Amino acid sequence: MLTRKIDQALDAMAACQDRVPALREIYRADSPESLALGNLLEAVERARRVLRGETAPTAK
Repeated sequence: MLTRKIDQALDAMAACQDRVPALREIYRADSPESLALGNLLEAVERARRVLRGETAPTAK
């Protein structure tokens, strides 16, 4: 049961990384929407690295 939930969550994260860039292209690069979607992609990438046990980059 837990493995299934984890797999579903990882699949959702991968789908986000696949689909959000196309949504982001709809908005101007400096728009609040585009910036928020960029932040979302960064957060998903950080989470993916942590879940895989990779070293996360230091915060800016």
